[in-house]
Amino acid sequence: MEHIFIIGGTGMLAEVTRWYAEQNHIVTVIARNKEKMNRMKDSCSEPENIKAIYLDYRDSAELYKSLWKNIQVYGPLTEAVVWLHSDGLHTLPTVFEIMEEKSNVWQIIGSKANAEDLRKQCQPQKDLEYNFIQLGFLKEYDRQRWLTNFEISDGVIHAINSGQPYSLIGEISS
Repeated sequence: MEHIFIIGGTGMLAEVTRWYAEQNHIVTVIARNKEKMNRMKDSCSEPENIKAIYLDYRDSAELYKSLWKNIQVYGPLTEAVVWLHSDGLHTLPTVFEIMEEKSNVWQIIGSKANAEDLRKQCQPQKDLEYNFIQLGFLKEYDRQRWLTNFEISDGVIHAINSGQPYSLIGEISS
């Protein structure tokens, strides 16, 4: 049983949270909304594997303290899936610091982000697998549309299973 950490796990990554929990992993989810957390847990066949921490992930000190408490109970964090808004990128060093050596960190990035620039800017100080999953768009009837939460989660799960350092869900404009 591994201990997984997710930021964004009650919204667009809710299916990813359920996927890990239903594989019998402990999943620590950072959430701000108890109603969304309860809805997500209610739809999971293994809700006891989901451990909620209610806080704003942009508060690095509180994030570290809360994750450390969960590590004491559930064991080291071996994988992280994080969706960070641009005003929360400063928490990445905290995520890297709290992770177990040799762990995987999967950062979900938007269509306009540059994965290589982020990799240079946010290099972990320890031996971690720092991976990117970039969100794009889909073409439908000669139009572009954003991905649905289900398409995002499905793509993230496929990317994690592939183990590639960079994955793209959909397309991005070149």
